[in-house]
Amino acid sequence: MSNKNNNSLSLKAAAENCKKVLKNMNVRIAAVTVCTAALTAVFAAVSASGNEAPLEAHLTADSSTAVKIMMPEKEYDVKISVDGKTMGVKCSGTVNDALNTANVRVSDDDLINIGLREPLNENTEIIVNRVEIVEEVQVKTIEYATKYKEDDSHTVGYSEVIVDGEEGEVETTMRHVYIDGELISSDVVDEDITEPVDQVIVVGTKEYNPIDDFSISHLSAPLDLTLDAYGAPTEYSKVLTGKSCAYSARPGAGTASGRKAMVGYVAVDPSIIPYGTELYITTTDGSAVYGYAIAADTGTALLDGRILVDLFMESYEASCDWGAREVNIYIL
Repeated sequence: MSNKNNNSLSLKAAAENCKKVLKNMNVRIAAVTVCTAALTAVFAAVSASGNEAPLEAHLTADSSTAVKIMMPEKEYDVKISVDGKTMGVKCSGTVNDALNTANVRVSDDDLINIGLREPLNENTEIIVNRVEIVEEVQVKTIEYATKYKEDDSHTVGYSEVIVDGEEGEVETTMRHVYIDGELISSDVVDEDITEPVDQVIVVGTKEYNPIDDFSISHLSAPLDLTLDAYGAPTEYSKVLTGKSCAYSARPGAGTASGRKAMVGYVAVDPSIIPYGTELYITTTDGSAVYGYAIAADTGTALLDGRILVDLFMESYEASCDWGAREVNIYIL
């Protein structure tokens, strides 16, 4: 018998021994475990045509050295739907392997219908939905309100802004989620509010008498004070006629009655016109109107009778312009 025939018989014997060993070791048929001696016999049989050496190795149950020979993994036809198109690839392994084979890259936000580590099979169909998350900052203006503060020290029609209004704003951060280009959800993730500052305006509430328009006095005339066609009050207790002069003083100066000096407070002889008396003063020729006044001060020229009234002016120049004039003093 030739060496080739001997090798064939040895290989057959090795295979039989292998089955016995596998049965004794309870090894699955899917994984063939053979000892080193059997592997030597296999290689010798494959190359028997050019090798005359007889097979001397035998597979025994007590063989101590073994190697595992794995069968090649089966490839599957896999369908992948992504980015609006469907493609097919043939590969083995896992879902992730199929995506890599198709050169499909996925992000952590993308949705996949099957886990990346899932093994492929004949029914595997992979669907990838692209997810895009966009954050947007929206700014909305909050209009400020206007508040009015009444002040009876000013006449009706007076107004002054004492606090400038400032607009507020609401800064909202929105998170939009798009799946394959379609907006799925919009949520508020942050909101920052700057409160507005209200505008404050002072308005006068004191009633206004038109007589004040042509009067030098800074005092507001009573609403019931009216004039006749000649510019004289329609109601008064008596009228005094005499010489008038004018004077001024530093800001904050006082008067004999204790009031602070201001245009409208006049100096008199208190024995003739008591302090606090309400007056209305015009020149006798009607060329000037001092207007509504109150007796509040006195002086030497008044007490010795050289003048009837001394009119307080806002400046030295204004008092010089008035000079000395004949006036009618209407006692109201």
